[in-house]
Amino acid sequence: MSEQGDLSPDADGPHFSPSSVSADYRLSLPPSMETQIRKLKVSLEPWRQLVLLANQVLLWENSAYPTALLAGSTLVFALIWFCNAAFVTVLALLGLLLTLLDCLMPAILAALFKPDQWGGDKQRQYEETCTSLIMYKTKAELLSASFLRLRVTNPKIYFSISIVALCLLVWVGGTVDNVLLTYLLTTFCLLMPGMLRHGMLTKLSQTSSRLCNQLVEHAKTRVSAKKAQ
Repeated sequence: MSEQGDLSPDADGPHFSPSSVSADYRLSLPPSMETQIRKLKVSLEPWRQLVLLANQVLLWENSAYPTALLAGSTLVFALIWFCNAAFVTVLALLGLLLTLLDCLMPAILAALFKPDQWGGDKQRQYEETCTSLIMYKTKAELLSASFLRLRVTNPKIYFSISIVALCLLVWVGGTVDNVLLTYLLTTFCLLMPGMLRHGMLTKLSQTSSRLCNQLVEHAKTRVSAKKAQ
């Protein structure tokens, strides 16, 4: 969550540049994002210590954190599979857990962490984390808006992508066990911030692209050889 990019408004809305956000990042943000960041900081204020801890874990600030994330996710879904609980039951238990945390956790955090333990460095990290969350939210909104714009600008591509993606989801949902599929998706989402920060997804994308290019070149070579014969 700590990876950030500069935002600047233009005619089509805010966009991101690859440069890192400087210490005075607030000056470069559009007013609408300033308002969102301010509201997020206020709403997460009782949870700020937990927000910083979650940010450190998700970004793998310690080498043991990815293992802990994987083990925690595996344990939770192993319990769900072992209990063979219905989907509605799992949702109800999750809602109950979140409600109890929302009710009790602020008081627990206030008792564990004294106000004098919150210094300027933690406040800066907290503000940067909230800014990153809003930036990623804005990126997702821009990506979604760009895809939906294809419905008008290039409907063939839009409907082709939509139909193929939905058919793929139908096939995967009917082939793979739902608990296993949810486990894989949840674990990937938990590990993704750390993989992004450490460049693992970029390396994986480059490797996949290189393999695809090699396969294409190999296929072209075989077709050319057959034509020569």
